[in-house]
Amino acid sequence: MLEAFPVEQDGERLVALRDPAGFTDQIVVFALPLLDLVSLFDGEHSIGEIQAVLQERYGQAPTMEQIGELVERLDEAGFLDSERFEERRRTIEEAFRASPVRPAAHAGGAYAGEGPALAAQIEAFFTPPEGPGAPGGLPAGVGSPPLRGLIAPHIDFHRGGSVYGWAYRALLERSDADLFVILGTCHAGMGDPFAATLKPYDTPLGAVPVDRDFYEALSRRYGADLLSSEAAHRSEHSIELQAVMLRHVLGARRP
Repeated sequence: MLEAFPVEQDGERLVALRDPAGFTDQIVVFALPLLDLVSLFDGEHSIGEIQAVLQERYGQAPTMEQIGELVERLDEAGFLDSERFEERRRTIEEAFRASPVRPAAHAGGAYAGEGPALAAQIEAFFTPPEGPGAPGGLPAGVGSPPLRGLIAPHIDFHRGGSVYGWAYRALLERSDADLFVILGTCHAGMGDPFAATLKPYDTPLGAVPVDRDFYEALSRRYGADLLSSEAAHRSEHSIELQAVMLRHVLGARRP
């Protein structure tokens, strides 16, 4: 499933495509008239049929060679559902399954990629006037009422910064928990309603461990395979950003 979003360059309105599942890190940009052509890359039209449809609609059409060249470029970049893409997907997912940790997919992009720089970046989220001030005004768990759940942003740190500060100050001052269940959305979609992972989330500040006993209890109660869509965790940022925050604000305070 590809994601389309508008862009503007030199006053021209364009449309960009990217893969939220991260099987390609490239972004392709089209002029609006090309969208009609690309929309016919649906697995149901041959190149000749695509040319005929465009000729009927507009009275002119690219040559079959031009259409074929565009198909090849998109396929090479990982934007078409093809045998080449299936091999790409299989290779990437096998590497993920073999990894002992869930790699920090967005380090250096959505947030600073080096530990000291990341720690400084997060500490700045608490700085007034946008931030709530340094955490620690109350002993953990003393705040009223006690915190049972937290809704926090999952946007890039440079855009959501101070909101993270307010959220995680509340966690520090109104909860003494040492086990957290992180629920995140899957922007790329997946085949199951839920997907867990037993891989520690790696971060530039160190890995965030998984409580396997809790997972086993949850899995027994759920009654279905919580790991069948585990690969959805590979590039999803919604949980990664919370893991980074928890590692920073609790790593030195709680086991």
